[in-house]
Amino acid sequence: MASYLLGHPEVFVPSVKEPHFFNTDQPGFRWATSRQEYLDHYRDHNGKKVLLDASVQYLYSADAARNISEFNPRSKILIMLRRPSAFIVSYHNQLLMNLDESVQDLRWAWDASGRRSAADIPSENREPSLLDYKRVGRFSEQVARYLEVFDRSQIMVVFMEDWKKDPRALYLRVMDFLEIDDDGRTDFPQVHAAKHASNRTLHRLTQRPPHVLRTAARLFKYLPGMSGVKPVRVLRRMNSRKGYGSASGDAELTQEIDTYFVQDQERLRRLLGIGS
Repeated sequence: MASYLLGHPEVFVPSVKEPHFFNTDQPGFRWATSRQEYLDHYRDHNGKKVLLDASVQYLYSADAARNISEFNPRSKILIMLRRPSAFIVSYHNQLLMNLDESVQDLRWAWDASGRRSAADIPSENREPSLLDYKRVGRFSEQVARYLEVFDRSQIMVVFMEDWKKDPRALYLRVMDFLEIDDDGRTDFPQVHAAKHASNRTLHRLTQRPPHVLRTAARLFKYLPGMSGVKPVRVLRRMNSRKGYGSASGDAELTQEIDTYFVQDQERLRRLLGIGS
């Protein structure tokens, strides 16, 4: 949604669209840690009506809703959800791509939910709470935190399934919610399609290059005809494959995940006042 709104004349999307400032309970997953650092992301907004913060962990965070309300009680909260099993598969895959997860086997990671430690996270973002898949998918708890501190009129919850059916209709609803004019967008190409790394070792080297590799990459541009070539990015693209790397075709696990969240989904529907 941030990508679609990026071109809207009334919306400002900062270059760092996910500053993760308000999730103070996840200190290893915050890219802006002071109020001034956060505000600096928006200093070039040029008076645009909507200033967008697309930090995904604000939904899972136990602190973010309250912190956002204290920062700006007039904020509008747009929450986008999807079927639990589809979310968990996608979420696990993204953690792998971000090097925030070390286990490729989603079955193992799912069964180990709540029993992981910072040692299981290969990146410097040491947040073991991110690996509790059975907690991160409890959408009713997460939405309830926002309903506790914001008026219902300030919150819009949309579902991926509805988006797939009619993106233009849902986009119009989003613009109405944000109180901005229709920019006429009718083209909604897929953004950030699922992908996985073919070789995990090469992926780690290109995502978190060691000093010697960064030095070599800088020297590479001085070779004749190579000034515009970025070898790390080239290697990253070569190592990327379409689709999920694990469990996307595991029907038994998909059913187990959806069954686990049945009661939570029922609570969510009651919260939002929608039918089953």
